[in-house]
Amino acid sequence: MKALVLEEKGVLSLREVKTPVPREGEVLIKVRAAGICGSDLPRIFGGQAYFYPLIPGHEFSGEVAKVAEEEDEEWLGERVTVYPLLPCRDCEYCEVGQYELCNNYGYLGSRQNGGFAEFVVAPVENLLPLPTSVSWEEGALSEPGAVTLHALRRAHPEVGDRVAVFGLGPIGLLCGMWAKLGGARMLTGYDVDEQKFPLARALGFDLTLSPAGEKEEVDLAIEASGSNRALLDALRIVRKKGKVLLVGNQGQDVNLNPQEIGIILRRELTVVGTWNSDFSSLNSDWKRLLELEERGRFSLSPLISHRVTLEEAPSFIMEMQQKHFPYTKVIIEP
Repeated sequence: MKALVLEEKGVLSLREVKTPVPREGEVLIKVRAAGICGSDLPRIFGGQAYFYPLIPGHEFSGEVAKVAEEEDEEWLGERVTVYPLLPCRDCEYCEVGQYELCNNYGYLGSRQNGGFAEFVVAPVENLLPLPTSVSWEEGALSEPGAVTLHALRRAHPEVGDRVAVFGLGPIGLLCGMWAKLGGARMLTGYDVDEQKFPLARALGFDLTLSPAGEKEEVDLAIEASGSNRALLDALRIVRKKGKVLLVGNQGQDVNLNPQEIGIILRRELTVVGTWNSDFSSLNSDWKRLLELEERGRFSLSPLISHRVTLEEAPSFIMEMQQKHFPYTKVIIEP
């Protein structure tokens, strides 16, 4: 099969590799669409891979092409999206279905070969049927859709809340979309790149502003950029007893001086951390996302800015890293 292979730090090539064979409890999936995540770039170019050679890609959808066990034959030919976190299913968190907090997890596309290929193997337990009304591309973006839904569920915003989002990349945009769907009264987006403003407004943001100007007080501030400055802005903008939701991965040291710590204390702010998504049967972010998409209440398609083939992907990803053009979500179509 053809696959995008990360040979070593910064070296991504398209080549023929052996098609993986599903083992007990696994299926072989023919990949129909794969999303390029912001975390894929530091994995490829920043030396954050766990091993080489590695096939990246944790956002993908496809069709089950082969099963390892007879009892799983009902999955053959099924359209699926895949939860990429591989829980140990043995630790204290897995025992209660909190797989996102697993102490000893694997991960497709980083700790195991992923979906930037024609085929990928995945556990049956990680599959979700993809409704026929949900496209392959939207299925591939289920992972960021579920991650951001999980984040908003962690923050518990209320109807009528004033919400500010710092960072209007895909994750920030999705957080804003969920906040608006949940009844946010005023949704403001902040970003240093004004090229992102038209899409944000089209997706429901009421205001899009540079973070350099004056800011109105809000009930909930969402930090989705990974910027130290944005984190400080988020703390300063929230009302007393308000909430700050931390979604962005910080790429540098975060320094809070005594005055900034005092803001958290004296205003009695709630600072909420979030990571990954809930895949449990009782409270699955993934199932809720797919239900809303199937009913036409939520769509991930507007986030897609580019589509490329596997053959085009190596040079395109290099241009993404070098920031030669603006993009939101890029889909690889094997």
